[in-house]
Amino acid sequence: MKCDLPVCSLLVLSLLPAGLSAAQKDSRKVYVLYTGDPYPGVTPYIPMREDALIEVTPVQGSRVHYAGISLEDIRKALRIYMPRSYKQYLFYDVTILSDTNRPIFGPYLHSWPKDAVLDYGKGLLMVGGHESFGAILAHADCTWLGDSVMDVLPVKIPLSGPLWVDGGARIEVTPQGFANPFIASLPYKPLPEYMRIGTDGNIVIQKEGSTLLARWVSARYGNPPCYVTWDIGKGRTYAMMHDWTPGGGWIMSRWEYYGDYAINLMLYLAKRPLPADPLVAHKYRQLVHSLSVGKSTLYSLVDFVESFGGNARPVMKEMDVFDSIVKDAAEHYLNSDFSGALAKAQEANSKLKTMENLAIEVKNKALFWVYMVEWLSVLAVSLISGMLIWGLMVRRRMYKEVRTVKGITRRLDVGGGD
Repeated sequence: MKCDLPVCSLLVLSLLPAGLSAAQKDSRKVYVLYTGDPYPGVTPYIPMREDALIEVTPVQGSRVHYAGISLEDIRKALRIYMPRSYKQYLFYDVTILSDTNRPIFGPYLHSWPKDAVLDYGKGLLMVGGHESFGAILAHADCTWLGDSVMDVLPVKIPLSGPLWVDGGARIEVTPQGFANPFIASLPYKPLPEYMRIGTDGNIVIQKEGSTLLARWVSARYGNPPCYVTWDIGKGRTYAMMHDWTPGGGWIMSRWEYYGDYAINLMLYLAKRPLPADPLVAHKYRQLVHSLSVGKSTLYSLVDFVESFGGNARPVMKEMDVFDSIVKDAAEHYLNSDFSGALAKAQEANSKLKTMENLAIEVKNKALFWVYMVEWLSVLAVSLISGMLIWGLMVRRRMYKEVRTVKGITRRLDVGGGD
């Protein structure tokens, strides 16, 4: 997926946290370092950013997804926003390498993910794409072959043969996959559309000791792995061989549980509790998104009312109650009480509807005098115009009588006379 507007990189950078401190960490949350393609839009970055369980830091690191941005600009962003020491890097629980351009990273970074997984129990995810795993096409220099990151990933890169599945092969979940807690936290029965229709991605070889969760069904390529996970050292890693952005995963991005996939995967890699009921967690997350949009719309209406001198204090008073309910819902959610979180979110949704009705009443009161002034203005103009017309055309006040001049008729005798 190519970003048509280079300014999207500026939007990404503006969302980065100002500072990091281990003392500020909430042990219930998963702190994610998302490198590669975390631009605002239809990507997993947005649902992760909205979710209370996830604190995500986006770092631009893909030259394919950021067309029009120079390599120097990318390196500058890395210098500013990437952790500058291994200690700072250990702040994060999970690292995502999603179409991450390997050459742009300094040599220090390549050893950090491996050591963090083995020694500190961190999670590591590599997502497929033109700059992932063995890389392909014009990006062969981006191959991760030989990098220390590959030592802890559950797959290895073929030394010969094809590196890319073409033609949109369908995907099937293995029996081991259905038994895996991550796959079990999502509704993979029946299989979602993106798996039935098929997609393409990187070709890899599964490592011994890892668990194959899903494979491509393609006799042409020997049914290669698609999702593979591995508990290695103290940590956990995951390899996803197809893209999850609209570039190559646009069908997946239409999946109703697209955001849940990304969020649950972060929980899985950080070895945190996963939702026992996917539907309850999904409803809560969808409702939280709707509440966020509804609150933003309500603020716009309040600003509009105040611009006309309306009294929006009753709405803002209810807003404090609404925020308190949403906060309570987030606390339930952070404590893995998903049913309690959903109940609180539904209560907040009812409160939001009450505030919307109240805001409409306040708006109508504020606009009543606007309508009244407009009506009086139109009425006054009509009355004045009517009086002028009546005075001019009916009573004819401006008209004056004039004297009648009788004409003198001269008789001309044509052709004779004295």
